[in-house]
Amino acid sequence: MSMPPLPVEPKGRTRLWIAFWIYGVVLSHVLFGAILYFYRQASTPVLAIMFSAFILYTAWIMHTIWVDALNVKNEAWGYLARWLTVAWAINAVLVSVFLFLGHLGKVTLPF
Repeated sequence: MSMPPLPVEPKGRTRLWIAFWIYGVVLSHVLFGAILYFYRQASTPVLAIMFSAFILYTAWIMHTIWVDALNVKNEAWGYLARWLTVAWAINAVLVSVFLFLGHLGKVTLPF
């Protein structure tokens, strides 16, 4: 019994523009906007959960766009989407970590 060869470039089922613009750009901004809205009101454990969920969502988006990148007529757009998503993921993780560290070091007012 022989196994079929694995494809060199995996292809997903979602069109790239949906994965990139809807899931990657719009929903990521909505999630991060919600975190910023609740940043001062949220307790540290709740904020940790929110940032963790956002980072997990970012990892899922990166995987989704990487797999769906070649679902376009011009493959150059797919490669561009991949590298833009990697840059976005690095930025999202760094900003999340630094905002969380800032939340841990905030000063509590006496009143």
